[in-house]
Amino acid sequence: MGVVERKERERELRSESIIDAAERIFFDKGFEHATMNDVAEEAELSKGALYLYFHSKNELCMAILQRSLLILKGIFKSLKGNNNQTGIEKFPELASEFINFTKQYPNHYNALLSYREHRENCPVTGKIIKSTIEENRNINNIISEIIRAGQIDKTIKTDIDADKLSLALWGNFTGIMPSSILSEKVMPNFNPEDIIEYHFQLLINAIRT
Repeated sequence: MGVVERKERERELRSESIIDAAERIFFDKGFEHATMNDVAEEAELSKGALYLYFHSKNELCMAILQRSLLILKGIFKSLKGNNNQTGIEKFPELASEFINFTKQYPNHYNALLSYREHRENCPVTGKIIKSTIEENRNINNIISEIIRAGQIDKTIKTDIDADKLSLALWGNFTGIMPSSILSEKVMPNFNPEDIIEYHFQLLINAIRT
């Protein structure tokens, strides 16, 4: 490993340790109450050194959000690779896996919900923004591939636009869950899982052959 490669690897390791520290601070104190000083202290860095890696709390939140997307990508990728299910059988599993994700990684789920807020306060050309957009695109592609697999095995209608349905579905994930939780308070006889499962059953009925 050359000098340049070693320095880049050291920078990546330091960056990851800072994100680890930011997770602990933000998840414990909440984004609004945490400060960059808190993160610097947790990461055992000076505030000036911290700003060499991340320019703001919003940028750190985007880095955490990117981790959230990586977790989900791994979950959905495993589902896509299951050859024992047809495309239409995998479709509701997307919802089940997402619900499990919100329960197993509640803080990362909350990071997903705040995506727009933090993205608007980060430089558009920044490395973290670009990486986050790429991971978001990867998840959309995985969902599209699951839909196309269902079209190939003839369990999903072939006139369905896989890419458009994927985008709509992925957008719904971060919209249905919060509204379902609110609905639970209005209609105590239903829990969020019931509402999401009902939504997906309607979708399945519409796209199955």
